[in-house]
Amino acid sequence: MANFLFSDGAGVPSRFDFTNLNTVVVTHGLGYIPVVWVVVNGQRVYGDVTYNNTLTFTVIFETTETGVIYYR
Repeated sequence: MANFLFSDGAGVPSRFDFTNLNTVVVTHGLGYIPVVWVVVNGQRVYGDVTYNNTLTFTVIFETTETGVIYYR
C-alpha cells in the first residue's frame, strides 16, 4: 500500500477507484487542473493524463488496470 505525507498543508487527496479499465474519465469539479497520481497493486504507475478542462481529466493506460487515481 502506498504511503502519502500530507505535511505540505494541501490536505488529503481525493480518490477515484477503478476496476478493469484502460481509459478512466474523472469528473472532479475542482475548477482547476489538479495534480494526479495513480496506484496499482501498491505501486505508483504512469498513465497518459489528459486534462479535458478544469472540471475533468482522462487517464489512459496501455493495458487494462485496476487501482486508485489520487488527485488534489
